[in-house]
Order: sequence, then C-alpha cells, then structure tokens
Amino acid sequence: MINVTIYLKKRHNARDLVKYLLLKKLISSASIDENNISYRLVDSVLVEDVNNIITAQSKSLLFTEILKAVRKNIGEEVPINSTPIVGVNRIFDEIIRTNTLPI
Repeated sequence: MINVTIYLKKRHNARDLVKYLLLKKLISSASIDENNISYRLVDSVLVEDVNNIITAQSKSLLFTEILKAVRKNIGEEVPINSTPIVGVNRIFDEIIRTNTLPI
C-alpha cells in the first residue's frame, strides 16, 4: 500500500482528477490541499510555487496505472511521488483493498 502525492498547478482541476482516479478504482481515497505553498531554489533565487496537492491511498502495483491516468488527463509535467504505508489497522486495510482494482 502507498500514499501517492500529486502536485497540480492551480490551473488544473484537482477535484476532477480525484473523481476520475476514484471511478477507475486506481485509488481508494484522497484528500486535496488547496493553495499549498512550496519553495525551491532556481539559480540561487528563491522561487515560491502555489499548487493543489492530492494525497491518495492505493496499492503499490497500481502506481504505474496512476501515472498513466495523470499523464492522460493532465499531461507529462506533473510531479508525482509515492511513499509506502508501512502499517495500517484492519479498517484502513479494508478500505484500500475493497475500493481499488483487484490485483
């Protein structure tokens, strides 16, 4: 099981992407953090980015399909990462297993 983090520019509709991923059973649940501010250095200049961040739960074997779905709906230039979920209780386990595609 994994948490998938998708960084969308504000011009993209995070809600529509979440609905699509849920209906395709690629994720079991998601939350959206709107107007998330992050910072990075570009040529020694501090740059501020404002994004909408989707954090979703899924099965690790569905990660490649999630990448394809985001690429299809949004495009190539979307930063996405995943982190393992190393421990869950029975309720959380059932939510992920029953609300995603069978593997």
